[in-house]
Amino acid sequence: METVHQLRVSMPDIEPVVWRRIHVYSHTPLSGLHAVIQVTMGWDDAHLYEFGARWETYGHNGREPSAYTVAQMLPEVGSSAGYVYDFGDHWIHHITVEKIHRPAANTHYPRCSAGRRACPPEDCGGPLGYERTLRAIRARKGPRYRELREWGLHKYNPALFDRDEVNRGLADPKSIGYPEPAPWQREVLDLSSSRYPGAPATTGQDVDHPQDQLEEDPGRLEAVKALTTEPPPSITDAVQSVLDALDEVDKARALLGVALRAEQQKTGASANELAERVRGAMSRPLVLKALRHND
Repeated sequence: METVHQLRVSMPDIEPVVWRRIHVYSHTPLSGLHAVIQVTMGWDDAHLYEFGARWETYGHNGREPSAYTVAQMLPEVGSSAGYVYDFGDHWIHHITVEKIHRPAANTHYPRCSAGRRACPPEDCGGPLGYERTLRAIRARKGPRYRELREWGLHKYNPALFDRDEVNRGLADPKSIGYPEPAPWQREVLDLSSSRYPGAPATTGQDVDHPQDQLEEDPGRLEAVKALTTEPPPSITDAVQSVLDALDEVDKARALLGVALRAEQQKTGASANELAERVRGAMSRPLVLKALRHND
């Protein structure tokens, strides 16, 4: 018998709490649940994600999410799971099964039946950055507010939630940029088939981290050894490592800014057009920040 999972998805690190009540078919793949959460919460689906439940993870660093269903991860009422979106900002969501019920007549699934408040803007810096964003919007002045104006986020309304608009998007995936069939409409991936997108090579090597690449990078080997076998570093050394890494990020951003400004001067492309060209590598706010970065 076909069933529907009624889930409450909430963001505990945001106050007041941002939450949604969603209904999805129990056989929906976890990749589809990810897409439903993106639509109902209001995210842009521009970053990596991961589910975690019962000592298992599904997503970027875990099991293939297209091969497991909502019912497998959340088998009964009261089951819960975690969902992290954007490993940089690290947006944590709690998922709890409220009910498992039969599909209602003449009802489209997935659907959102309730919720409160808007999710934070993409790439605003995690919960602390979100608080800074809200303070800047209330103050309507300062460097943070000027950044928000440049990004078009100065009119962001944290209390805004339109359930009808969400459900229109779920009913018409093409209208919100998902090709049909949308992720929540697809069959669960059969891992018993000989090959599937992203499957490991038959040689047995890890696709993302081949052994020969690791051997060619002695610095990385030393870093791995330091993290796994040596005593932890002092706080001073750890902070210095972070600062050194941020310096490298700033250098890379400066180089990107040079490239973007050169392309802008050559073609006359707007910042939004440039952001669309690099979408997937960097989000729009980061592209705008790179354009402003002077050497």
